[in-house]
Amino acid sequence: MHNSNSANVTGLSQDALDELDRLLDDAGLGEQNAAISPRTAGAPVPMSFSQELLWLLDRATPGMTAYNLPVVRRLRGALDVAALERALHNVVARHEVLRTHFADEDGHLHQIVSTPRTPLVRHVDLSALDDTSREREASNVVRERATTSFDLSREHLFRPTLIKLASDNHVLVLESHHIVLDGWSMGLVLREIADGYGAIVEGRELSATPPSIQFGDFAAWQRENLAGPRLEELLSFWRGQLGDATEPLSLPTDFPRAAVPTFAGARQTVALSPVQLAGVKRLAAANDATLYMVLLAAYATVLHRYTGRSDVLIGSGSAGRTMPETQSVVGYLNNTLVQHANFSHAPTFTSVLQHVRDGALGAYDHQDIPLEKLVLELRQGDARLAPLFEVVLTMQDTVSSTTRLGSVAIEPFGVDFGATKFDITLLVAERDNELALTAQYRSDLFAPETMRRFLGHVVQVLDSASANPALRVTDIPLLSTAEHAELATWNATSVDEGTSSSIVKLFEEQAARVATRTAVVGHDGSLTYESLNTQANQLARHLQSLGVAGNAPVGLLLDRSASAIVGLLGILKAGGAYVPLSVEAPESRLTTQLAECGASVVVTDSTYAAKLPGNVKIVALDTDRAHLATQSTENTGVDVAPTDVAYVLYTSGSTGTPKGVAVTHANAVHYARAVSRVLADIPPTSAGDGLRALDGFSFAMASTLAADLGNTSLLPSLMSGGTLHVLAKDVTTEPAKFEAYIQAHALDIIKITPNHLSALTSGKSGGALATLLPAKWVVVGGEPLRPDVARAILSAGRSRLLNHYGPTETTVGVCTCEVTTESMTEAQKFGAQSLPLGRPLANTHAYVVDSAHNEMPVGIPGELLLGGAGVAQGYLRRDDLTAERFVKFGEERVYRTGDRVRRLPNGTIEFLGRVDDQVKIRGHRVEPGEVEHVLRSHPGVAGAAVIPRENTNGELTLVAFAVPRTEGYAVSHSDRPTVERLTEWLAAQLPAHMVPSSVVLLDALPLTANGKVDRAKLPAVDGERTGDQPYVPPQNDIQGVVADIWSDVLKREGIGAHTNFFDAGGHSLLAIRVLGRISKTFGVRLPLRSLFEAPTVTTFAELLSGAETKAGQTATIARLYFKAKQMSPAERESLREKSRTDITTGPS
Repeated sequence: MHNSNSANVTGLSQDALDELDRLLDDAGLGEQNAAISPRTAGAPVPMSFSQELLWLLDRATPGMTAYNLPVVRRLRGALDVAALERALHNVVARHEVLRTHFADEDGHLHQIVSTPRTPLVRHVDLSALDDTSREREASNVVRERATTSFDLSREHLFRPTLIKLASDNHVLVLESHHIVLDGWSMGLVLREIADGYGAIVEGRELSATPPSIQFGDFAAWQRENLAGPRLEELLSFWRGQLGDATEPLSLPTDFPRAAVPTFAGARQTVALSPVQLAGVKRLAAANDATLYMVLLAAYATVLHRYTGRSDVLIGSGSAGRTMPETQSVVGYLNNTLVQHANFSHAPTFTSVLQHVRDGALGAYDHQDIPLEKLVLELRQGDARLAPLFEVVLTMQDTVSSTTRLGSVAIEPFGVDFGATKFDITLLVAERDNELALTAQYRSDLFAPETMRRFLGHVVQVLDSASANPALRVTDIPLLSTAEHAELATWNATSVDEGTSSSIVKLFEEQAARVATRTAVVGHDGSLTYESLNTQANQLARHLQSLGVAGNAPVGLLLDRSASAIVGLLGILKAGGAYVPLSVEAPESRLTTQLAECGASVVVTDSTYAAKLPGNVKIVALDTDRAHLATQSTENTGVDVAPTDVAYVLYTSGSTGTPKGVAVTHANAVHYARAVSRVLADIPPTSAGDGLRALDGFSFAMASTLAADLGNTSLLPSLMSGGTLHVLAKDVTTEPAKFEAYIQAHALDIIKITPNHLSALTSGKSGGALATLLPAKWVVVGGEPLRPDVARAILSAGRSRLLNHYGPTETTVGVCTCEVTTESMTEAQKFGAQSLPLGRPLANTHAYVVDSAHNEMPVGIPGELLLGGAGVAQGYLRRDDLTAERFVKFGEERVYRTGDRVRRLPNGTIEFLGRVDDQVKIRGHRVEPGEVEHVLRSHPGVAGAAVIPRENTNGELTLVAFAVPRTEGYAVSHSDRPTVERLTEWLAAQLPAHMVPSSVVLLDALPLTANGKVDRAKLPAVDGERTGDQPYVPPQNDIQGVVADIWSDVLKREGIGAHTNFFDAGGHSLLAIRVLGRISKTFGVRLPLRSLFEAPTVTTFAELLSGAETKAGQTATIARLYFKAKQMSPAERESLREKSRTDITTGPS
């Protein structure tokens, strides 16, 4: 049978082995792959495909040690050092690759074989130290050698070091680079060292004959054989095997990925007991699969559950020695296969295992193409050439092939080098009827506790699948009992908040208790509780005469004023539900909202009455004042039930029609009581009346009534006997007026969006900012809180800061987190990229779930579901949408927020983005799809896309892209699409916060392969595209050299000053070649990221100029570059010497 990874096929039935043989024979490997023969003497030795990639990566990443391959063994016994040196020298002499370095001659990459270095072995003598110091220092030496980078272009890449601890105790360190050795080869080298040493000490003849096939012969054979029809056959298989499943897995991490990975590694290990292992083996046998295949399926299942990806790709090690001649070749032959697991249509574990089994057999059959070549072929046109996988599964050999050097025992020397190339490598080793699972992971991405949980979840899947393989993978329990208990503790928020009530009842209690206290302050004056109650009663009586009763929706169209508070209380006292409308909304939107909610009465004033449709009854508080004054001032006595609707607040809808959220009195009262507990510092599980604790506080609301942001101030204030300051629009938009108002009024609490506050405080900090903040709390919400804004508020030293989160559908907010210097530090320690949203309020619950509504582990993203007393009644008159978003989670009714979040280890929740496209603009929730719908409705628009983008101030704005219609629409039409006309079209139908800040006209929208708009490829806001600009030649010598190198590498002419490397067809491998040429030309080693950060000729030349080591060096080389290209080799060397002299001494 042809050779394949034995660890992966062990355990297959004879039928399966015969099937694998048939596949291999059908492929005709022996016929299509010509035998490897020695290369022609004196012929250049090419690099193999795998070597080429490592060479290019090394050129682009100075000092990288991720591909160092150290092997360390303790030698215990009377060691003959001279014999060991001779044995090592013999091995290096026999195998060319161990004395090879590499060169790039004008883009031609090849290997250079030299004679063995003398002396070969580096000696370190620690025998004079005490026992403890010897061991510690030996470990330090090993780590230092293992993390010392190689110069691939100059030195031999096999460096033996012998550390003497005592006459009978040595440590042998064999350092090599992966470009010349793999694990299999290192085993061959160790065995050959042992055989040679034994022969020498026993006086036997030492075999010095080199093997008939060297690695250079294999590399030359590979270059010749892996081309044409054979290459296309292999590529055809892999394209079919992987299909569209070539996107990176994007495994969620604890810490952000750095631009330059450190590859720092760590390990965590768990073990399956003999009983558990036996169950897994029974599962394998029942499905004619190997242990490896079951582990692969379980590993993929956990990764699927963590990421939600239907296609999971995992790397799988292969010896890469499919030819008989390669079994004893020392070199870099090993390959990594891509294993594919598909989770479409909620499969059972059995079906996943069968898919993995079939895919693995096919992968072994088509393993001749190196991974590096496969990546390049499949990623053509991809600028960053993302890897096909970030995770690997490896079965470790449990048998040590070499245990003695003659009479000297070879033992492991335990030292952790702390390096790994992949996000996670799952190492599997079977010993003593147990199965050890070790996660070798990047410690710059994952915390140790995350990896411990990860391994636990793999074990959970293996146990569940062994017991019931017919389970769907979405039904396999992932979390342990302890994890479920921890999540339950964070949702243990039940507390007695008092009897159910209504906004009306609690307000009337305050009106009776503190009648003469100021209740509300607005630009139109202030009202005491008595006056506010009186005027609201009079309005309520009039509304009742117009038929308002029993949850009837009533429009409220007033600016931010004391009158607006009279209006909403009057509607509530009449038994109605107020529907706040934006005074800035166009007439068409007001008409739509009123029709949607069925409101037949609108409370407004004469300023806005003309904007209303003719079919509604209008109550104008200013012009109807005299009539209202005739109404009774007594409380209406209407029995408002807690389950009655208090208000209907409209939010954005993706279909182009806004949707109204119906919030009950019970919801509103719960919220006021729960948020007051936080503001009053009442511990989460303790009894206490938060509203009573806030008695007499002054609250400020800085937003429109048409959004519920300000209800954090409005509701607790009116229910606790506080004073509500309704800040007028000019006060909330003009910093000078805001400053004047804050300094003229003693405020305790303000609710505002963080960007709004930043704009109003005009960058002030310290004492200057303190004068603009309330005495107790700044409560922010409506959008993510940036750390710089938080630090500025905290440094002022006046207010405490509360980050508050929640959608309208759960009544203003559910989660709160007091932001302090300590909480920010803790969040940073957990790798949080934004300030946490906190934990749920009293009597509310937060669940982080996957698409099947399974709770996610700590640290793993999912959709946030919110439950508890704040969950609203639903969408008014939209039963279909209510059923879609308000769902059952177990026995609890919850709201699907569509927000993507994760839990941090302390139980707080971090916001990561949207599951859908919904965003918040200036505190308003907006679905770009609604704006797209309106834009596409323009008769001259053929296509449209609207996306959120951050502006230079870090604020989220909308950007619209429109494609003008070219057919069926008169080009000369007076309203043909222009930026100005489309902006006017949008403004006429949408409120101001939904009108895009920029509109860009395109000839066509970029599309993905499946015909959807490729939003990632939409151009910059200013519409500039390098490819659209006229050709501008390089403007100086350095730009000229850069353009010339790019032209050579990209194989294209016309590279100008503004050419973008990636727009011109560049990708990561070509970028590496460019950087290699730059290094060779200028003597400057730049990291790979430099070309991504400076992708145009102009910007890259500027970066190159800044990287010079001596004044004028880069410019001097650039001036000589083109002259050198025209010279003979001798003339070029002469000029190079002159250049070095000029650089060192300066021009004469």
